[in-house]
Amino acid sequence: MKNNFEKELENMMKEEKEIPAKVRQSLDQSYDMIRAKSKKKKARFVWKRVAAVASAILVTGIILTNEQVMAGINGFFNFGDKGIDRAVTEGFALEDQSTAADQGISITLARHFSDANKIGMSFQIIFDDPAVLQNAEDISMDYRLKNGDGEYIVEFIPDTKPLKGTNRHIAGLEDYNPILNIEAGKVQFDVVMDSHNGSIPALQDAVVEIESVDIFYGIDRELKKIDGRWDLPVNNKSVEDGPAIEYVMNDEASLLHVSSAKANPTSMNIVFSVDKISYDDENAIAHHMKIIDENGEEFVSNGGFSMDRNGDGVVISTNFPITSYNSSAKLKLVVEGIGEVELVKK
Repeated sequence: MKNNFEKELENMMKEEKEIPAKVRQSLDQSYDMIRAKSKKKKARFVWKRVAAVASAILVTGIILTNEQVMAGINGFFNFGDKGIDRAVTEGFALEDQSTAADQGISITLARHFSDANKIGMSFQIIFDDPAVLQNAEDISMDYRLKNGDGEYIVEFIPDTKPLKGTNRHIAGLEDYNPILNIEAGKVQFDVVMDSHNGSIPALQDAVVEIESVDIFYGIDRELKKIDGRWDLPVNNKSVEDGPAIEYVMNDEASLLHVSSAKANPTSMNIVFSVDKISYDDENAIAHHMKIIDENGEEFVSNGGFSMDRNGDGVVISTNFPITSYNSSAKLKLVVEGIGEVELVKK
C-alpha cells in the first residue's frame, strides 16, 4: 500500500501543470526511489536505519585470520550482503580519512568502495556538543556525490531541493548507524547504493557534498536538520580487485533470455527477459530469483530490481550477491516457477 506522500507525489506527477525542469527532475527521482523502496518491501527486504552501539574496527585489506576478517566486516558495511562481505574481506574497500567541519560537527569519510553495481561509504560524525544527540534514534545526512567531470552520480536530498544533475544511476539505497555513542557525541553512518543496470561510472576526483545532518528523535522520529557544508574528497587510489567476468547463455531454448551477465567485485549484474509475464505481476519475479554456482551454493537477489515492458513480456535488471572473486566457470540463473538457464564464462 502506498503511503500518503507517495500518493500525493504520484497525483502531482499526473496533473497537467507546468513544473520547472529542475523541480520536475527532483520529483522524478524522489518518486523513483519511493517505488524502488516499495518493491523492496514487497520482496521482504526493508531499507535499514538501525541504531546500535558497536566498536569500530578498521579493515586493513590484509587478510591475516578469520577473526580479523569478521571484525572488519562487523566494523564497516555490515549489511548482511554476501557480495559486499566478500569484497571487504578481499580488501576492496579503500581508506579515505578526508575530514570537514562546520556547525560544530566534524564529518570524516573513513572508507568507501565502488564498482559498476554498488557504492558503499562509511562516515564518522563527531558532535562538539554531545547533548544534541540526547534521545536520538538515528542519524542521516543530505548529500550528493559528484565525480571529477562534474557528473552527479547520486543526490540523496529531500524533494524540496532541486537536483543539480540529470543522471539516475542509483535505484536503491540502504543506510544505518552501527555506532551511535550519544555520550561521546560520536556516530558512524554507513550507506550502500545500488545500480540495477550496472551503470555506476568509475570514481575519479569525486567529492561527497554534504548539505545537512539529520537527527531523528523518539518513536515519532521528530527531525532536527542541521544545515551546513561538508565537502569530502574521495580517495583516488586504485584497488587490486578481481577483474569483471562476463557470462553468456548456454541454452538458447530457455524461457529466460539473458542479454547481459557481468560479475564485479561487489555483485553480479544480470539483465534478462521473460515472455508472457504481466508487467504488473512483479511478485512473480521478486521472490523467486537466484543464482546457483557450480558447487550448489545459492545467491538470492535481495528483491531490488528494475522492470521494463518488452512486448508481451518484461525485461528485468538486478544484482546478485555473487562476485568476480568467486571466479565460477558455470552458473545457473533460476526464476522459480518460470524457468532456468545455464551461464558459462565468456
